[in-house]
Order: sequence, then C-alpha cells, then structure tokens
Amino acid sequence: MKRYFNTYYLKSSLIISLFLSLPLYFIHFGIDNKALNSIFILIGFYFFYKADLKIYPLVGFFISIFWLWWIGLSFRYYGLSFIIPFVIIAIGLFYGIIFYLLTFLRYKILIILFFIFGLQFIKPFGFDWFRYDVLLSHTYFYIQNKSIPPAPLKIKIIHTKIPQDKKWDKTFIPIEIENNFKYINKAIEENYEVVVLPETAFPLPLDKYKKILEKLQNLSKKITIITGALSYQNNKYYNSTYLFQNGKFKIFNKHILVPFGEYIPISCCKNLINKIFFNNAQDYTPAPNFSKYKIQGITFLNAICYEVTNEKLYLQKPKYIIAISNNAWFYPSIEKTLQKLLIEFYSNKYQKYVYHSINY
Repeated sequence: MKRYFNTYYLKSSLIISLFLSLPLYFIHFGIDNKALNSIFILIGFYFFYKADLKIYPLVGFFISIFWLWWIGLSFRYYGLSFIIPFVIIAIGLFYGIIFYLLTFLRYKILIILFFIFGLQFIKPFGFDWFRYDVLLSHTYFYIQNKSIPPAPLKIKIIHTKIPQDKKWDKTFIPIEIENNFKYINKAIEENYEVVVLPETAFPLPLDKYKKILEKLQNLSKKITIITGALSYQNNKYYNSTYLFQNGKFKIFNKHILVPFGEYIPISCCKNLINKIFFNNAQDYTPAPNFSKYKIQGITFLNAICYEVTNEKLYLQKPKYIIAISNNAWFYPSIEKTLQKLLIEFYSNKYQKYVYHSINY
C-alpha cells in the first residue's frame, strides 16, 4: 500500500482535487464566472489525465471530501460531534475505493468520462449529490436550455435565518410562530396570492395544535399559505407540507427521507442505532409517492428539502415545484450551494420552475 501514499502522490492528488473543486467554492462565495470555472476544470482534468493511475484513489478520497465534508455536521445537534471526523473519513474512503476500482478500466479517458457522467449512478443509501456534470453546467462546456417562466401567480417566498440549536428550543418556538404570522400578514398587506414558509417553520406536529390551525385557516381566506411542520398520524411522525386554502387545509408528507437524518436505512440495525446514537428517536415515515396540489387551477409538485435534489421528482408531470428546506442543519458549509446547483441543473434539464423557501 505504500506505493499509494508517498508525498508526491499526496501533493499531486490534492492539487488535482483542488482545481476540480475550486469552481464549487468560487460559486459558494459569489464568484460564478463561466470562463474561470472552465479554466480551473480544464487544468484539473489535464493534470488528472497526465497523472499516474496510482494516485486516482487519492483523488477520489480528497475530491469527495471537498464536496461532501459537511454531511456529518448535523450530528452536532444530537450531541455526537465526535462522529464528524469519522463521517468525513468514511466518505473519502468510500469514493477512494470507487476511484481505485475505476483504474481497472485502464484507459484514462474512460475513467474521466465515468467521473463526469457515471458518478450519478453511484448512490450510497440513495444519496446522489456527488455528480460532476452539475458543476459543468456553470462552464462553457454545457448548453443551457431556455428557462421557463414562473406561474401566473403572485407568490411570496419567505427565507428565515434561525440557527438549528434554537429552532427546536421550547422557549424559542413561540417566537418562531409569532414571526410566521407576521410574514403571512405582511404578504397579505402586499397583495400576494400565495405565501410559502420554510420546512418545519412551525417546529411541532401542527395537526395537534387546533388554535394555530384555526388561525391559519382563517388567514387562508385572504391568501393561500404553504408551510412546513411535523404531523402525527396513526402513531407515526411525518415531515410535512401544510396547504391552507379557502379556509381549509391539507397535509402532504415527505416521500424521500434523508438517510441517517430522518430514518435509518440499515433495517437490521435500525433499533440499535436509534438507541445508541439518537436516544431511541422514532424514524419519520415516508409518504408512498410524491405529492402535488392545485392553487387557483395550477398544479404544483410538493418537495421538502432533500426531495428537491432528487432527479425522480423532476420526472413528474407538473412543471412548477414548490420546495421548502431547512439548511440550518449544515450551517456554515457549502451544502446550500450544492443544493442550489442541483436544483438549477435539474430544473433546467427537465424544464421546471422551482420556488424554494429556505431556513439557512
């Protein structure tokens, strides 16, 4: 194994990984220049092509960490910060092994093509955020489709900045609820037809709070309200979107859950993992399918956070998507930028218009 870990190989793999990842970080910090992105990627792939096959596993290790290091940050809010370094190393090792297996293709051009277009088919636990063609869409090597116009409705998208350690604090929840009603009333004053609040804007099982429901139902006679909250049905918890319209409401539950965040994908060890790491927390229950609803005769697809980055969502027929997210789990990181890039990529590819309400 020493032949894979000398100083020269480490430096070379780091440089290649850095050049291939720089556009992602430039975009994150507000520098989205097609020419610059194209140059960095060309240099990165030039060095990648010229490099010895022996360093490819190290490139896989480092570039996957540059892209996905933030995944473990959510464990901070379960008192499991010590796990974060292990998660980062596990990510690097997984993709290091993938890149090692790619060396058996022998032809470097095939490896590069798989790197760009094939990584999307490698989905550990269904997670497919590491796909390089998404970054290429911000270069001169990609032809964008013409964007479709928004729906013919006046829609107010609310963004909030509530830290995750405050969001579920029982002393802070009343403030969140009060602010939500302020957002709704302001949207009414500004003559909007629809107002959209982020995922779990009401951080409680809203269907069990009759007074809040009644207040929202009354307001929905003046404006259509879409908000995130939990729901509790048949002894099961759901991550849900609530639609309040014309004095009535409907609940639409999340279909694709976050692995290790909303459910444990290893069924044989699910109870043990929940007991050891999550204080016997109950998994969320997924809806059987994606949801859609109508507002003034116009059909919208419902998406909650992770779902809006899943390609399957965009295969559905409605061309308008209303998505709600809570990205505070991963603040501060590049997660929100990568999420945005994925949404832009899929919406352009499948000709969708996405409305996205976010808590950062």
